Amino acid sequence: MPLILAPAGSMQALKSAIDAGADEIYLGGSAFNARINAANFDNNALIQAGKLCRNANVGLHITLNTLIYDKEFSDALAYVDFLSEKVKPNALIVQDLGLAKEIREKFPHLALHASTQMRIHSFADAEFLKNLGFTRAVLARELPKEDIKAFVDTGLETEIFVHGAICISESGGCLMSSVIGNRSGNRGECAQPCRLPCKGKNKFPLSVKDMCLADHIKEISDIGVTSIKIEGRMKSPEYVGAVTSVYRRLVDENRNATKKEIELLESIFSRSGFTDGYFVSKITKEMFGIRTEEDKRKTEQLKFTPPKAEKRANREEQAVPPQMIIPQRDEEKTLSPAKQKGLVLRFEGKLPSDEFLKKHIESAARIDLPLRYCYQKRFTPYKDKISAILPRSVFLNELEEVKKQLKSAFDFGIRHATISAIYQADLCKNFYIHGDYAFNVVNRKTLEFLENFSFSSVMLSPETDGRFPKGSKCALEYIGYGRTPLMYTRTCVIRNIGECFGKERCFGILTDRTGAKFPIISAPNHTNTIYNSLPAYRLDKKAELKKCGVGLMTLLFTDEPEARMEEIIALSQTKEKPKFEYTRR
Repeated sequence: MPLILAPAGSMQALKSAIDAGADEIYLGGSAFNARINAANFDNNALIQAGKLCRNANVGLHITLNTLIYDKEFSDALAYVDFLSEKVKPNALIVQDLGLAKEIREKFPHLALHASTQMRIHSFADAEFLKNLGFTRAVLARELPKEDIKAFVDTGLETEIFVHGAICISESGGCLMSSVIGNRSGNRGECAQPCRLPCKGKNKFPLSVKDMCLADHIKEISDIGVTSIKIEGRMKSPEYVGAVTSVYRRLVDENRNATKKEIELLESIFSRSGFTDGYFVSKITKEMFGIRTEEDKRKTEQLKFTPPKAEKRANREEQAVPPQMIIPQRDEEKTLSPAKQKGLVLRFEGKLPSDEFLKKHIESAARIDLPLRYCYQKRFTPYKDKISAILPRSVFLNELEEVKKQLKSAFDFGIRHATISAIYQADLCKNFYIHGDYAFNVVNRKTLEFLENFSFSSVMLSPETDGRFPKGSKCALEYIGYGRTPLMYTRTCVIRNIGECFGKERCFGILTDRTGAKFPIISAPNHTNTIYNSLPAYRLDKKAELKKCGVGLMTLLFTDEPEARMEEIIALSQTKEKPKFEYTRR
């Protein structure tokens, strides 16, 4: 039977979770956690929380699930030292790859759980996580049950969300709050722009209903999931206690929720009801909803006192974390930074004309094209410089098609691939691999870690200023021009705001309440990427960035006419600023 993992944003919520029968509890301190606006726990409260959980035989997981900047590493490791000595948690939940490696080296006795912010979408991630010393993976909320089962079968402990708020964007892949509001979701400061109204027929096209898998507990148990997770560190102690008690009863009785129990959960909190769309692979308009006045009224009228659960049995001793195994960089499979300098022409929307490519092929260091288009016959003259951009995530039912496309690309003569996850490196073992912006590289430690996986280049996160120390074995890449990708979604936003014709290259426009227009580009299976309303421009800083080691400046084109592309390329050879409106983010 799965363990029940409950949230605690305050000491009272922690006590409510224990009383309601949680097997495990996750909470954060005053820094380095993805719910920085919760009440959270100062150091004295963390020590008290550790004692409470041990006395109740409840596991305690501490969140360090944000990206860490270089200047913060000493403080972060001092915090881990305090947790290890004084709090004695059962596990730390970590997002940042560089921080994870440092913790494994300096605190080998501490168990690490891979945060959902690490964008864990494939069972193929499991081997990489095991080798890094993780004992559990918190899977992305958007995974269907077939992919969850495949991950469980790898033998790594598996944790899935079963209840609470879900984002329309993939976890760890949303930059909207950061770019348009300077409040980073990867830093625990998300302002939830997805819950705000937009213009058009559907006023809330990004607001997804809360997840509820209470009607799938038997399935989840049969699959063999280790732990079921309730979202809600920003919620009240009453919410935590009530929701935990319902799932406690369902797990103990090994059954799915009754209609009455679902109605009770809706009364506690919902946004126009619940959705199980991701789990059952029904990605429809019915997944969307907002918190209505009727929802609020139900909560206000609710009178429910969670029954106090029986004291839990003694927990089993946790296994010693495995030894960390990191591969050695294979220089024969990489290109040196000296061979990778100049402009990367990247096309994520409209494909370039033959005339445009013919004109600029000599000056381009690389040309990035989506995998499904890169082996068109007309691209034959440019195949030596083409890098195939893999999809941001590859689900189980998509894997064979991606493998087929990669074979077509290789047979065509393409030898470069741009990837968004470590497991994709194995899919592309015959290619030179380039790390995409989705790796969220914001510190030197993460960059050093990725060097071991034989990346030829790594793109720095748009959440950095691009100023990294020189000396990387990988070429450093940075977006010099382009609309920053703000969200990657498994739901079709284009369909939700109007008409979607099911085409692979379907375009749409999201207009927010201020009138700003955000282009949306779709891919197969109705996945979408939402781009910023304004392009970022940093090409006038090219010389300064070059001194910091950035050798590749990416021009990310989406919906620009070729006249604008020509203008950008011409500007890249000067220090002039463009006359059109732009942003630095």
